[in-house]
Amino acid sequence: MDEKEKLKASLDQIHAEESLKTSTKKYLFEKVYFKEKKRSSPLRKFAAAAVCSLAVFIGGGSWLFFTPTAFISVDVNPSLELGINRFDRIVSVTGYNEDGRALARGLHIKYMDYTDALETLMEDQNMEVYMADNADVVLTVAGDNAAKSSEILDNVESCMSEHQNVYCHSGNSEEVHHAHDAGLSFGKYQAWQVLQDLDPDITLEEVQDMTMSEIRDLIWKYSQEKSPDKDQSTESENIQDSRDPDTSQGSTEDSSDSTEDSSDEDDLSETTQQGHHGHQHHGDGTDD
Repeated sequence: MDEKEKLKASLDQIHAEESLKTSTKKYLFEKVYFKEKKRSSPLRKFAAAAVCSLAVFIGGGSWLFFTPTAFISVDVNPSLELGINRFDRIVSVTGYNEDGRALARGLHIKYMDYTDALETLMEDQNMEVYMADNADVVLTVAGDNAAKSSEILDNVESCMSEHQNVYCHSGNSEEVHHAHDAGLSFGKYQAWQVLQDLDPDITLEEVQDMTMSEIRDLIWKYSQEKSPDKDQSTESENIQDSRDPDTSQGSTEDSSDSTEDSSDEDDLSETTQQGHHGHQHHGDGTDD
């Protein structure tokens, strides 16, 4: 059995509750914001893209237009990257695995504003197939200018806020270069780095055609194996909490009876010590 088959078998053994698996997303994805999303008509999107392209060619400086200064990595199982120029337009669409290249060939989003391009991508019929069964969609933003990258990330989070299972976070230009050298999108490259921290033997080739949900499940599985004591402690606490409430109530009543008996003994002691000055109080018996 080769390494990919072993990984597949390992994934098939994961039967954890979805609520537990979901917690791994916080471990893998830095942050998720839900903001209002503004819609615009498809005609307006394409018209704006055409006008922008024409203006650039008429005014010269086409090299500025076609040079990407930031990237958005889109990872589901298809892995592709959208290159963004300084005018916020998509100037490149590059697939980084077989599904990503097939998806890129069917998209017509070049020269569109990147938020409009993302909306068009999410509504694409081919993309919807990959997003079936609540698949995770990871959008990672990176660029040479930190302030501009942060602005793009905010806008991406806002326009994706109505989509379920979409996670947006940031990267850096160094990761982009390393990812491209390895033949991966930098979003999947980041996920591989997290997974490799838990399993140093995992290779780039093994994760290249894995979905982001599969990578997330492996991260969850390995993170649980790394901290079994914590899980056992949590399980023990849950078992304690689920015991018959009558048992706990009985314990409380026994404690109350003990307190009353102790109080009666104190009263008797006070009666037998009448006439003595400076009587000392010995407690009510409630301290354990």
